Amino acid sequence: MRSIMKKLGAAIVAGAMLCSVSACGNSASGSGDDNKLTIAWWGNQQRNDRMGQIDKMFEEQNQGVSIDGQFSEFYDYWQKLSTNAAGKSMPDIIQMDYIYLNRYIESGLLQDMQPYIDDGTINLDNVDDKVIEPGQKDGKTYALVNAVNAPVLVYNKTLLDNAGITVPENMTLDEFESISKQVYEKTGYKTNFYYYETCNVMEYLLRGEGVQLFEDTKLGVDSAAQLEEYFNVYQTGIKEGWHLAPEVYTEIKVGSNDQNPLVYGSDPSHRSWVTFAFTNNVSAFQSSMPNGDKVAVANWPSSNTTKSNYVKPSQFFAISRDCKNPKLAAKWIDFYTNNEDANKILLTDRGLPISSKIQTAIKPSLDESDVTAMDFLNDVIIPNSSTINPAWPSAASTVGTKVLPTIEESLCYGTIDAKTAAQQFFDQANETLAKG
Repeated sequence: MRSIMKKLGAAIVAGAMLCSVSACGNSASGSGDDNKLTIAWWGNQQRNDRMGQIDKMFEEQNQGVSIDGQFSEFYDYWQKLSTNAAGKSMPDIIQMDYIYLNRYIESGLLQDMQPYIDDGTINLDNVDDKVIEPGQKDGKTYALVNAVNAPVLVYNKTLLDNAGITVPENMTLDEFESISKQVYEKTGYKTNFYYYETCNVMEYLLRGEGVQLFEDTKLGVDSAAQLEEYFNVYQTGIKEGWHLAPEVYTEIKVGSNDQNPLVYGSDPSHRSWVTFAFTNNVSAFQSSMPNGDKVAVANWPSSNTTKSNYVKPSQFFAISRDCKNPKLAAKWIDFYTNNEDANKILLTDRGLPISSKIQTAIKPSLDESDVTAMDFLNDVIIPNSSTINPAWPSAASTVGTKVLPTIEESLCYGTIDAKTAAQQFFDQANETLAKG
């Protein structure tokens, strides 16, 4: 597991360093064929199956066009994309994450889509301007949000109901730890506190205190002491036995929904009662739950849920620098955004569709878990949320995929304590951000 994360961090950094505008040029082609589009995304098997159906539908409606869909797990995806960027062979259309967007824009790896919005190839009449803004920079549109989502705890409601444990809609971190301890004592199931999965939970907790985790070239915290609360969860959980042991993560693919401890495994000591996820993940987790168990949702723990909560771009689609036919790529993005039949296949796999017209069209087709996620987002999170933080600076991807996981691993194996972990993160993250 450690080697996977190190390779990922190195690949992202190497890709960004190698692929500046001047170094990579502008002449390569994603597919090498004007009527063929290569489209790359990450996700689970459910998304892969649905994307395949959408691509086939696009082919049928555009005679002579062929789609080569390229699917990867999340961590593998970024390593492959960095390798493609270095070799000037990126897919034509790439799925992009908010935390990596700036890195790819600054490295000259994405084409401006604004001309195709202006000429109507991509129709955004039913999309709020605020939804479009996260993909824009310096008057250009480098990426288009494909759905919106928000942080959400997904937990095994069947397990907790049988144990007589109630999860409140909002809770503090202390209350979350107390519930985790109760679950362990009554069921043997443990807790996964987003181990080895970047800085999202840390950022969320700090937002509750009115603090922004990342600024341009440094952390937004003034001292390591402000980070100790986060690392204390691991220290306390390992000491008291209710957090999953680090050895468990060596047996699974971290970041894979299908192997998430919420749904994967038979031994309670290797399972988690909960996972820190986003609203677009709810349906997939419900589909993967064993024994017919039902999931439910709540907000991530925070001292101030309204300050912490935010609505974010689920992912983006972007046209890569290496795309030979950006007009056709723009046409596919419009199809994905506005075609009702296509969206009735995809539903809320990536989150809430950005088109208000599409949201209305798909709701009758949603299953119970999809409706739960949509209603929680619309009725609970959006009215009680704050503006999302600015996109992370480029170097933050290294902090999240290399610096933090390494420190978490040392902490959970007991080679350092929470105070030392906080200080190491403070020092190493600031050093990484300062280098850019």
